[in-house]
Amino acid sequence: MAVKIDIFSGFLGAGKTTLIKKFLEEAFKGEKIALIENEFGTVGIDGKIMKSYDLQITELNAGCICCSIAGDFTQGLKEVLKQYKPDRILIEPSGVSKLSDVIKGCSPFFREGIVELDLCITVVDAGKYKMYLKNFPEFYKDQLKFAKTIILSRTAIGNREKLDGILEDIRHYNREAAIITTDWESLSGMAILKIAREEHRSSLEEDLQREKRTIRLNPAKVTGTCIEKVGRSTCAEEVFSVWGVETSRVFSREKLKDILHKLEAEDMQILRGKGILEADNHQWLQFDYVPGEITIREWVPDYIGRICIIGSKVNEDRLKQLFEI
Repeated sequence: MAVKIDIFSGFLGAGKTTLIKKFLEEAFKGEKIALIENEFGTVGIDGKIMKSYDLQITELNAGCICCSIAGDFTQGLKEVLKQYKPDRILIEPSGVSKLSDVIKGCSPFFREGIVELDLCITVVDAGKYKMYLKNFPEFYKDQLKFAKTIILSRTAIGNREKLDGILEDIRHYNREAAIITTDWESLSGMAILKIAREEHRSSLEEDLQREKRTIRLNPAKVTGTCIEKVGRSTCAEEVFSVWGVETSRVFSREKLKDILHKLEAEDMQILRGKGILEADNHQWLQFDYVPGEITIREWVPDYIGRICIIGSKVNEDRLKQLFEI
């Protein structure tokens, strides 16, 4: 029997890891699970967050699947299949990876019948849809076009008219995918799994072949901070940069909150921040940052603190100054 592959795509901070945790807790019980985690940067955070679950984790750092670690991804998938022999492999690519490249990386395994694609989900932050589509269209549109299922996150705080507008716009890029606008806290993992399986009507292989034959005739253009060039796909490493650091520094919750709020005022276009840090009284904190939203929660002790900041205009010296590192 072929091993099931699930791909959880989505732009930076959309909620991919949260959705994966929901599936692990509510839909994949009793299965032998492996997770391939791709971080854009040398400091891994999400893999540490998933350690509490009973699964095999393979972390691929220092790039996105479409760029410098493409060979590592293929090799990592081979090793997971051979050594761990899972029932299901979850792939969480970096938020700046192109979904089409992830599918291409799995294609040889599909053709050999070793694995089969079960879920191919793109998570979309409803509150930041227009901003990210405008500023990073090449990456964002690709994640929309090649998804079998598109799940809108943070819909509980949005109005229905806005959600309907996003739904209509997404249909310009993907007419076949099931689109879930209901707040996923209202749906069980099993319900989402059923929708994701039953509503798929298009062939990803056909989509990829059609995309490969497409000839782009428009001259080079600049849209926001994302550059589209004639005849060549833009690589994430050309558009985004990352600052990652390990630190033994101790942060109070108030100090960390103040630093993250200051990121909003910086001229660096920070798109994602995450980390695990030691706090006062030997406590630990895990933080998530996306523009306009900061979450800080208590965490289990780790052997060293980690910070990862991703953006399109990252100033490492200024970040070191902010975090006092």
